[in-house]
Amino acid sequence: AFPEVRAVAQAYVDYANAELGGIDGAPIELDVCGAGDAPEGHVGCAQGFANADDVHIVISGGFLANSASANDILATAGVPTLTLGNDFVDYLTPGVFTVDPGLPGLAQVFFVYAAENRGVTTATLFIADDPAFEPFVPVLDAIATSNGITLTETVKLGFEPDLTGPVSAADPANEGWLFVLADGAQCTAAAQAVATVGYEGQNFANDLCMSQDVIETGALDGWAGPVVSSAPTVDGPDVDEINRILDTYGGDGVQTAGLAGWALGSTQVARDVLIAAGGSDATRDSALTALGSYSSSDVLGMADSISCPGPGAWTGACNMAPLMVTVENGQFTAPDPFTQLDF
Repeated sequence: AFPEVRAVAQAYVDYANAELGGIDGAPIELDVCGAGDAPEGHVGCAQGFANADDVHIVISGGFLANSASANDILATAGVPTLTLGNDFVDYLTPGVFTVDPGLPGLAQVFFVYAAENRGVTTATLFIADDPAFEPFVPVLDAIATSNGITLTETVKLGFEPDLTGPVSAADPANEGWLFVLADGAQCTAAAQAVATVGYEGQNFANDLCMSQDVIETGALDGWAGPVVSSAPTVDGPDVDEINRILDTYGGDGVQTAGLAGWALGSTQVARDVLIAAGGSDATRDSALTALGSYSSSDVLGMADSISCPGPGAWTGACNMAPLMVTVENGQFTAPDPFTQLDF
């Protein structure tokens, strides 16, 4: 479902091998396992990597139950893992880290930003009608309350192409409508429904709505949302370099939005970790030690405070500063500041 992940990771590897000498002169090898959409596929990939002695670090792009299934196997086998961070367990599992604030973190930023920057005090929460999203509802309600926002209603949205019915039932008097959805198609359908019903308040979408193909349709014009902070959004030296790398070494599947930023940042961190772990002499143990004490201000496009472990029990949360952006004319505008999470 996320073709940009494979394409961007390979583009960074090709760039690092061509221009940075790989890892201390040795070429980086990227071994990709297509896990599919079911936990069984992710378990199979994780087990294969766990059994491969020459795999020293894994980037796990699984989502919710798939992520938990794979990361449990990798952590048990002592394989250092950079994960997508879309479930609470991803933050709490020893040996598993993320440079993406993930769904719980990005959802928190919704409410911090909506309250502090947009003055929202009442909101409707639209959430994907999927059992995997159900545990987030009381958490999001608690986060909203802590930021002075009252969620007056929660509306579940299915995956049909016309969502006008459920969206039209929401309260237009609420100052903000916040959408936590599963993929670009659902985001596009929701945005079209919002336009149809003529809602005039503040609209916010989660990062899975911020993919390049959705943004370019113009469906989310005027909306705001968080993105992984290495997604190029404005002019500047980091963005110029990100675009140069992807233009030079990327193929047809390369994007500069969606999970591209997470893939780029994670692959860069993986290289940094393997260098710190001994380069060609790296082992899983040395890589795990290096990842568990990783700190950098040089990850392309990210905030200056990327460090592992995260705060308190949230050891996996290496990045607590996601970027907020608004959408205008089918593209990201200059972003609002990095919004610091408060775990």
